Amino acid sequence: MPGKSHRGLPILLLSGHEEVVSQVKNLRQGLGHTQRVETGTTLRVDPRVVLASYLLQLNQAELDQALETELNENPALERLQDEQEPIQEETILKTVAPHELRPSSDDFEFHRSLPQDEVSDWLDFAATGTSLWDHLRAQLIPVLPQSLHLVGEYMIECVDEKGYMTTPVEEVALATGCALEHAEWVLAKLQYCEPAGVGAANLQECLLLQLRNPETLEQKLARAIVKGYLDDLIARRTMKITRRFKVMPDVVEAAFQEVLLLTPYPGESFGGAPTTRSVRGQGVAADLLLTREESGWQVEVKGVDPANLALNREYRKRHKELNQMERAPKDEKRHVAHYVQRAEDFIGCIRQRRQTMRKIGEYLVQNQSSFVSTGSYEFLRPLTRTKMAEELGLHESTISRATMDKYVQISTGEIVPFEVFFKPALRVQKMIEEILQHENPDNPLSDEAIARLLEKKGVQVARRTVNKYRDRTKLLSSRKRRSA
Repeated sequence: MPGKSHRGLPILLLSGHEEVVSQVKNLRQGLGHTQRVETGTTLRVDPRVVLASYLLQLNQAELDQALETELNENPALERLQDEQEPIQEETILKTVAPHELRPSSDDFEFHRSLPQDEVSDWLDFAATGTSLWDHLRAQLIPVLPQSLHLVGEYMIECVDEKGYMTTPVEEVALATGCALEHAEWVLAKLQYCEPAGVGAANLQECLLLQLRNPETLEQKLARAIVKGYLDDLIARRTMKITRRFKVMPDVVEAAFQEVLLLTPYPGESFGGAPTTRSVRGQGVAADLLLTREESGWQVEVKGVDPANLALNREYRKRHKELNQMERAPKDEKRHVAHYVQRAEDFIGCIRQRRQTMRKIGEYLVQNQSSFVSTGSYEFLRPLTRTKMAEELGLHESTISRATMDKYVQISTGEIVPFEVFFKPALRVQKMIEEILQHENPDNPLSDEAIARLLEKKGVQVARRTVNKYRDRTKLLSSRKRRSA
């Protein structure tokens, strides 16, 4: 009550007052505290994963630029050797010792390959309107039954610019789904086509095809020499062949002259590839090369090779020393460790990118070998990035990054975008282009006729679909093509 001492207050109120005063003092002294409980999850992304994804989506030119940037910014990364091609020995000899390149008197094959000092006829330089493949197609397809037209088309596409078969007949039978004896029969028909020797698997077979029907004694001897003594023929071992066949040396020389009249590369007289095989996109560089050699398919990934990159020797040495020191300078240790780790990550991601691209190339060789061998779009099989990712054991986003805006060079030399393997509509569009490239200009095909041709090739499309794809590629209608 007012005017009374605090002694008259209840003990409970006094103790409460003292507690309040105590809390105020604690707050003033900064001793107050609060409790707060927070829950949550934080996702940390590995920087190496980000770098690997970034490098994977770059094409060859962008990857080269990224390498140059990393070399300029990271002193711990260095290139072991220049990626430019070294100067060939022949180039050096042409400059400092041209006489070393002159053929010896017994170098028979080299003499044959030298250009002859003859007056060239202007007709030799005139452009031809028919390619080797069109020429073979006009001869072979009419003599085949309808059921083997696809086999014939496939074999023609397997003939290279020199006139040689690049695909074994067993693989042709497997790719086209026909019996092996039927494929061999078609190959025999192809080898009877002109120019003589076309369709051979090697030089010996090519020469034997041209000597198939010998008439004179010299031609018969030439065939026997090519069949069993080709090495002796190349080395000009006249006396050895003379003793073997028990004939006069002048007869052997005459047989040699018969061989000289043959053509080792029958396809070269047509002077180049047809329009359907021309390299598309001359301004782009292939990120993946698929080539076929005698030893089999070769998959080459273009761009930066991790084998040409390494840690700088001084940085590697200093990094090891700092890790062994008990009291290493913190700033120096942090600097060296950062750039060494950055260089190792970069090299590792380049290696991972290369492995992924190689896997994709090997997959295409195994699953799209018909198209990769011939460049003919009718042999493309349906494929999606999802299917490829599942069969390779990779994520679909990885396949997408690895193939987006990139190009692949197939065995015909043609550079095509990766998109042709994943877009069925693009396959139909390319098939229409190929059909129009081989049509008779005096009697152009209508859209309905093109649809029927596509149906024979196993592609069901309507006439309006043909019209849509033709308009998309800026191709004229049949009426306008005739007037043009």
